[in-house]
Amino acid sequence: MRAVYFERHGGPEVLRYGELPLPEPKPRQILIEVHAAGVNPRDWQLRDGSYAFKRLAGRPPTILGSDVSGVVVGHGRSVSAFQIGDEVLAMQSTFGRMGGFSEYMAVDERAAALKPRSLTHVAAAALPVCGLTAWQALHDYAEIRSGTPITVIGASGGVGHYAIQIARDAGAVVTGICGPHSLDMVRALGVDRLVNYARSDYTREIRGQSIVFDTVGRESARSCRSMLAPDGVYLTTDPTLRSAARSLLTPLRRHLWGGRLSRLVLVRPRSEDLEAIVESVNTGALRPVVEDVFPLADAGTALARSSGHHTRGKLVIEVR
Repeated sequence: MRAVYFERHGGPEVLRYGELPLPEPKPRQILIEVHAAGVNPRDWQLRDGSYAFKRLAGRPPTILGSDVSGVVVGHGRSVSAFQIGDEVLAMQSTFGRMGGFSEYMAVDERAAALKPRSLTHVAAAALPVCGLTAWQALHDYAEIRSGTPITVIGASGGVGHYAIQIARDAGAVVTGICGPHSLDMVRALGVDRLVNYARSDYTREIRGQSIVFDTVGRESARSCRSMLAPDGVYLTTDPTLRSAARSLLTPLRRHLWGGRLSRLVLVRPRSEDLEAIVESVNTGALRPVVEDVFPLADAGTALARSSGHHTRGKLVIEVR
């Protein structure tokens, strides 16, 4: 099969586009004929070696890509949830060796769900990683409810644009923070308040938030402290030593003395969450925004675009 991979960490020059062996599905895995794959910051971070959990990807060659949409063409002997011919979307973890930027990917059936019929494979491939991150952050880490005041930093990005929609569907009072070129996009997602970070010192102006969700690692628990209510939660997707330490220590401090929480969101590939996301798409509560689409052979260009930190919605690799 053709795939985009690297054999050593480095810049764009280490990427290879060529033939690799077809994956052999394990007992609980399905083999997906990949039609499209989402692009995430972890792809270029893993390539250049800056990704915090890069050692989980194992020894090279490493095929990039975590989320895919495609068709089941084979499966292991213990698979029960899917049949050959099913159209699915799935998230592959770093521990699962990634593998999305290829013509075929093997993934655990517990990390997949049936694709929404209303979406193309390109649109569906934009859902798994960022959709799951936003869903789990707001429902598992923060327990969002109707009336919850929440601010989403990076509201136009991959995780951010899903967080806005999930929060709105839960009945929360949503403030979106983005740059000047994304204001119309974020406004269309249905925010209650829209803030242009180029014209506002939002950490001084926004107060009383139950949740501040920093989807891009722009801020920190300390810089957002004044934005939060006394029992508020700061969520971040940026896996630094400091954010990990705060995520471990603040729950204990809150249990003993009360106060604000800081939580590092680590996404997990769970089929039940993917199914909930698919249901939100089916009801019209959630829609992926795809900024641009690239052929598999041009994945390097997609990674370069992603590394600029100004993507609106998602970038997607079209494999077929």
